[in-house]
Amino acid sequence: MDVIPQFELHTHVEGALTPARLEALSGRHGRTVELGARQLRADRLFDFTDFHGFLRCYRDATAFLSTPLDYADVAHDLVAMLVADGVVHCEASVSYGVLLWRGINPEPIQAALWEVAQEARERHDMTLRFIPDAVRQFGVEPARRVLEAALRAGWQRGVVGFGIGGDEMSRPAAEFARVCEEAREAGLGVTIHAGEVGGAEQVRDAVSSCGATRIGHGIGAVLGPVGPDGARVEPAPAEVEATLALLRSRRVFIELCPGANRRLNLVPAGRTWPWGRFLEAGVPCALNTDDRGFFGLDLRGEYARAAAEGGFSPQTAQQCREAARRAAFAAPL
Repeated sequence: MDVIPQFELHTHVEGALTPARLEALSGRHGRTVELGARQLRADRLFDFTDFHGFLRCYRDATAFLSTPLDYADVAHDLVAMLVADGVVHCEASVSYGVLLWRGINPEPIQAALWEVAQEARERHDMTLRFIPDAVRQFGVEPARRVLEAALRAGWQRGVVGFGIGGDEMSRPAAEFARVCEEAREAGLGVTIHAGEVGGAEQVRDAVSSCGATRIGHGIGAVLGPVGPDGARVEPAPAEVEATLALLRSRRVFIELCPGANRRLNLVPAGRTWPWGRFLEAGVPCALNTDDRGFFGLDLRGEYARAAAEGGFSPQTAQQCREAARRAAFAAPL
């Protein structure tokens, strides 16, 4: 059977870390892995039950990534996953914000990542590019330092975009408007995590204030924000329609991550996953894995699950892949 070419626009280099790689890194650095008894499962996947548990596990595990060699090893793991999955073009986020916060210069790490990307092109005919990511809760000036480091690395080392991740409820995206404008002026695409735990307000803010042309997750635009009790707060229908109209009019691409959202209980039990609302509204979108190593996901599996749940025909899947190809910050080779 021929492998259908896949396009992955929302996945994190650090998120490709697997328990096996983590054990190798712990040996390299002479440190004991302490993630908590419930965070490493018998099937060799990380274990967590909610969004905050995931963030704690992610923080503890990725602390073992500190050198160019560490990042190169994880990037090689990511490439192997992508090749097995039939991915021909991937734009992977790299958490420059966390690296700088830890006092680590991201430029040697980016150089190592670029070497892996060049090897992937030569061996597998696959395009791998990178999106340095700022951490929203760290504030505007740290985000500007992320952008400055990204621009120093530049397109010549595979940098094609600027992202903002982290806690979307910590501060409005509007605070980062000037930094995002500078990124766009420098020729970088802008993607912002919004609507993962936030709602339509956070999605609109990322688009209207920061000019984001891609939104990571985005489901809060339809489902509403996660409330204090962990349940989604149902949005007003008029707010949903206005947000979808904005996304459609600006051709903003939604980087959907259904498997990751379900793993973190961000979609209410028994609730149909809301990709249909985006598709019906004419908003470009496609499926992604988010953190392959942590969640044990692949794109073929995500599309297969979407088809099994109904409403996601082969034609719809192909429409999504084509939308991802058009939304890429760098043209696939």
